[in-house]
Amino acid sequence: MPRSDKYLLIIDDNLKNLQVTATMLRDEGYLISLAQSGKDALTLLDQLIPDLILLDIMMPEMDGFEFCRIIKKNEKLKEIPVIFLTARTQTEDLAEGFNAGGVDYITKPFNREELLIRVRNHIELAASRKKIMEVNLSRDKLYSVIAHDIKSPFSNIIMMINAIASGHLNPADDDFREIMATLEKTAVETNTLLNNLLEFTRVQISASLLNPKQLPVNTVMQEAIMLLKSNADRKNITITSEVHDDITGYFDEITIGAVFRNIISNAVKFTHEDGSINISAETDTDYVLVKFRDSGVGISEDVFRRIFINNENYTSLGTGREKGSGLGHHLIKDFINRNNGKLEIKSVPGSGTEVIVYLPLMTTEQP
Repeated sequence: MPRSDKYLLIIDDNLKNLQVTATMLRDEGYLISLAQSGKDALTLLDQLIPDLILLDIMMPEMDGFEFCRIIKKNEKLKEIPVIFLTARTQTEDLAEGFNAGGVDYITKPFNREELLIRVRNHIELAASRKKIMEVNLSRDKLYSVIAHDIKSPFSNIIMMINAIASGHLNPADDDFREIMATLEKTAVETNTLLNNLLEFTRVQISASLLNPKQLPVNTVMQEAIMLLKSNADRKNITITSEVHDDITGYFDEITIGAVFRNIISNAVKFTHEDGSINISAETDTDYVLVKFRDSGVGISEDVFRRIFINNENYTSLGTGREKGSGLGHHLIKDFINRNNGKLEIKSVPGSGTEVIVYLPLMTTEQP
């Protein structure tokens, strides 16, 4: 029997029952852990989270109902499906088990085929539920990307239209022609960005539907800089890119483009007027290291812990009172992970921040 990657926890105070149940499931290739009490099981759950729990009801000290209620209150454990193994089939017992958070009952003594079918079905149902939750989370993140990335260029378009509508500009003046050229350029860039994001919506940023390929880092970088340049210009912030055209990596253009835009946007947001942002890239054995250095306010230890360790949805005003959604950091980490990359942050309050994005140098399938 092929070895399964599915891990089951069986809890029963009767050792013979444990052995019989475990043997049936091991023969099907499942990975098994055993516990003879609810207390022992909770200790095991501190070390490894199973795909499903088979739980006896009648146990001393802590019965199955109490154990189930405890884990359903735990954020890390509450999604684990629990199947009760019991000889108690009274309606009130069944109702209590479902109210405690169980998903099914198997009546003792149980049939081997029934056990295997119910275990397999509930593992598949749990996997489907997890996938739906991930899709919903991806959708919410995607909406935040769209809102974040098109807000700035649309603000610029509105500002320029208002300047024209005010009537203070003479159509024959060079300033008017320059504004019209900038307006057209910004509109085209925003339309391109929106089309990319709509395509991104279509694939729902599923890891299996990303389109990684060998790409020049600088091409994606220049598009990101172009979209954020007007933000930087308003604060007289200089963005310098030293990324050479011959440096390539293996990544998905849309997701990594969003990463670059968010990092530059954050750098602009937290850098004072007349500051600078420098971007460079180099390679090591396995990765392209894309480095973003700014002369901004830096990140305090407390804020760093809240954002990058505790994963809090933290936001603060920029040096120009710019507002943010607080979701950019989550998007950056998620998109880099989906591209099999890594993220490193170095920051000293008052002395700026360096963000390093590690992207795969090439696919492992390439020679």
